[in-house]
This record gives sequence, structure tokens and C-alpha cells, in this order.
Amino acid sequence: MTNQDTLPTPSPLVAYFCMEFALDNEYGIYSGGLGVLAGDLLNQANDNNANLVGVGLAYASTYNQTIADDGRQLENNITIDPVANGLTKIMDKDDEPIEVVVPINNRLVRVRAWSKKIGNINLVLLDTNVQENSSADQHILNQLYSGDQEHRLLQEIILGIGGVRILHAMGLNVDIYHMNEGHSALLSLELAHQYRKHDKAISINSALAKAKQKIVFTNHTLVAAGRDLFSFELVSTYLLQYAQEIEIPVDEIIKMGKLEATSLFSMNMMALRNASRSSAVSQYHAKKAQEIWHNHPLIPITNGVYFPRWLSSHVAPLVQAGLSEQSGKDLWIAHQQDKTELIEYVKETTQKVIPQEALIFSWARRFVTYKRPLALFWQLDRLEKIIQESPIPLHFIYGGKLHPQNNEGKDLMAQVVRLSRSDRFRDHITFIPNYNLQVAKHLVRGSDVWLNTPIVGYEACGTSGMKAALNGILQCSTNDGWVKEIDWDQTGWILDSEHISESLYDTIEQEIIPLYAKREHDYPVQWAEMMVKSSNIIQNNYSMSRMLKDYCVQLYGMSAD
Repeated sequence: MTNQDTLPTPSPLVAYFCMEFALDNEYGIYSGGLGVLAGDLLNQANDNNANLVGVGLAYASTYNQTIADDGRQLENNITIDPVANGLTKIMDKDDEPIEVVVPINNRLVRVRAWSKKIGNINLVLLDTNVQENSSADQHILNQLYSGDQEHRLLQEIILGIGGVRILHAMGLNVDIYHMNEGHSALLSLELAHQYRKHDKAISINSALAKAKQKIVFTNHTLVAAGRDLFSFELVSTYLLQYAQEIEIPVDEIIKMGKLEATSLFSMNMMALRNASRSSAVSQYHAKKAQEIWHNHPLIPITNGVYFPRWLSSHVAPLVQAGLSEQSGKDLWIAHQQDKTELIEYVKETTQKVIPQEALIFSWARRFVTYKRPLALFWQLDRLEKIIQESPIPLHFIYGGKLHPQNNEGKDLMAQVVRLSRSDRFRDHITFIPNYNLQVAKHLVRGSDVWLNTPIVGYEACGTSGMKAALNGILQCSTNDGWVKEIDWDQTGWILDSEHISESLYDTIEQEIIPLYAKREHDYPVQWAEMMVKSSNIIQNNYSMSRMLKDYCVQLYGMSAD
């Protein structure tokens, strides 16, 4: 399928709820892959003239990452100016800000909204920084995923309940509510409440059933830490007044999100129970999810990437003309231009000098245990020996940005940073600070090999590898997420997840280096052929356009005709 798949028409209005959206480097309302995917989707929705509105939160600040002397991440907070970032206040017909109130605990929190345009697509961003709110409530949206579980719950109440109320206040007749991850799960309650407001005779169970028919859900993670869990007491405290307003016993709300055999409330479980259809983000993710949530099958809709955002300007003309078996040399030459730009960027930001002839490996993602960022460093003597004996220079680039409260991730990152500064490895390992969209683009275009080392079964999809492969970068990965859907024989390298470090060393030393060093006609012919195959795999199977069309047909229930 191409990047310009035609969507089914006429199309219902879809409200796409997400906690984060990665739109550009300057507007920092995202944390990682979830936000990047959401940003890709809005851009593709615009290109395909989709009938969609995004719903998120207007965070007041973000942060830049700096690295301390001990290698640990430090954060420099940056205030976000909505107007400077292209936002406009959403006003009513009398030119007054549209405002709704959301009951939280024993008070009413006022919520207004901003509009951010992505072409013709409207992204509605909720804001509690309203003068009439208390100081604490004005700062509910101070920063994405900030603070403790109490603060997280407050943000999710605003997104789910406040989001539906704002859309109704705007006069939008939404047909489908798409919860991208479980953060907005409370919207099901508010949607049922809206039905009862218009039909006093309808029972709460009937209202919830009607609401369910309009709600779909996409799960993105099987990792417990990635799913929001709250105590019954906390949920009861903050939702009691709301439950009384919508005339639902708070105990019934608790049941909707109860995690079996625990005293914990799960937004993920509430989303699964209150959605008419739910999707996974890869085929293997759907299979693993079925082992956990037996009564909630997930439709396998593998993620895609927005080509115009990630495809190199040097490679794009070749892709548009069509990559064939004869395109290897041309793709190799185009890649060298991207590689030069990456090398220049590394020098500018870190003062490290990487030779153009170096074989560049990149590992760039969140520093969390299951992604195993230290896999390459398990046997430092062996790594040093591989580097010293390689017939070509080797360089390993790492990048990643952490949530300020992720102390475990900071410890992992600090170990990589210290190695990159050591006399032993400083010329062969680089950590690029302040990972963002700009850094990501350089890496997924200019690297030679994309490293992906998660424990199998934990990486739901892993779209960074798609972006790299689109540009011809070869994959060296465990067999997880989207990678598991492809036969990588003669196209990439699959690592043994059970013996990750040993497998990584063997693969680099015995397969990757010899293939890259093998020159025919002044370039590695077989390597370049694999680059062509890699790019074609993404072009044919993993576009955001394909993903959006799959959403329309399989998740939204639209006719494919």
C-alpha cells in the first residue's frame, strides 16, 4: 500500500484522545513513542482529509535534558508559551472562551481549551490555568506525567471527562471516541452521562451500553509500569462528587477498572471493558495481550510511520521513483549524504569526531530495563577486542530522554554516558544529549545499523526501527514487536533474546563487520541490496496511511468500499 491510501467515505467524526502529541521540536507536549505516533497520525489524517479531531492537554512546561558530571540526567524546565507555539483560544459565538467544569474531590475545576492546527486537522488541548481555579488546580497540567499518582489521576480526569465536555461545548457531534492508550478511559462515564442528560428515562446501564458502541481503544504496552494503577481510595476520593453528579455509585466506577485479584484501579482495564473494539499495535502484541486479558481480544493493527516526516530528502527521490534490485548503489550514495549530516551533528553537539568510513550503530529509545540499553556492555573486554580488531572503524551512538522521576532509567543512562567519556571507549561510543525529534531524524537517516534489544514479549511494536529501515538502515534486533512479522534472512539480523549480549557480540563480529567491509565496485554491494529490501519492506507494509485505513475499517467499523 502507498502512503496515500484512500480512506472510506463518508467518514464519521473521530475524536482521538491521547496524553501526548509530538508535533515539532519546540512544542514539548510529548514524552516518547506514544506521542510521536499520535503526531504522525494527525499529519497523515490531514494528508488523507480524514474527519478527525485530536484531544490532548496543554501542558504549561517541558524540559531540556543536560548531563551532569556523574553522567546522570538533569532537567532544565522551560515554560511553554501557547501563542508562540501556534495555539489559539477556543471561543464561543460571543467571543468568550469556551469553558466547562469538572467535579474533582470536593471542588469544581474550570477547564478551557486551545486549538492547534495541523493543516486542516484540529487538535484540542485542554487547560486548567484559569484564574478562577485555585493555584493547585491551575497547575494540574504543569508538565506531562509529572508528580505522583495523585497528580497523574488529576490529569487523566481532565483529559477523559473534561475532553468530552469540551467537545460537546464546542458543538461537535462525535461519532467515535478513540482512546489512544488508557489515560482517557474515564470518557466512557462522561459519554454515558451525556446520553442521560438528553434522555432522563434511560438507565445508567443502557447509557453505558450506548456509550460503549461509540468507544474504541488502542493498547500500547504490556509492561505493568506503563499502565496506570491507582488505589481504590484515591479514585473514590477524587471521583465521589463526579459520581454523585452523574448518578453512578462510585463503587460501580471502581468495578469498571478493578484489576483482578487486587485492590487497584486500572485505567487500562476500564478502557478494555468500556470499549466496543480494542486494538494492539502489532500481531505479536495482540497474541501476548490475549495471554494476559483472556476476555478482551485485541485486533492486530500494526503501527506505521508518516513517511514525509521521517524519510530523508536524499533518499526520498529514489523511493518516489521506486527502489529496485538495481537501486543499491544509488541508495548507498544517498545514505552517505545522510551519514555526513549525522556526523556533523554529532561533532556540533558533542565535539566527537566520527570518521565517514566508520560503521555506525545506533540505539535510541527510552532507557528502561526491558529494552536492555546495557546489552552491548556486558563484557567490556570483548567489546574492546571487537573494536580493536575490526578492519573498519566502529562507532556506537546512544540517545534517550527520561521522565524526571525515572531514577532507574537515569542509573542505566549514566552508565552509558560514563563509558562514552572513558579513555577506553571515548572514540567509539557517543551519547547525544537532549533527545528530540531532530536528533531522532538524524539517527534514523544517518546510522548504518539500528540496534533494538528488548526482552521478547515486552516491545509492543517499536516504530523507530521502521523509520530507520525506511531510509535503508539495516536492523539488528531481537524478534519482538513489528520485527517478528518479517523474514529477515538476507535482510537484517535477529538476536537471541535469551543470550542477548553474546548474540550481539557474535553478530557484530562475525556477520555485520565482514559484510560491511566487503567492498565490490568501491561500495558494499550486498549491504546496499539489503538496504533496498529494508526500505521496500516499510514502504509496502508500514506506512501511517495503511495504519489509518486499518483503523477506519477494523477499529471504526467503516466499509472498505
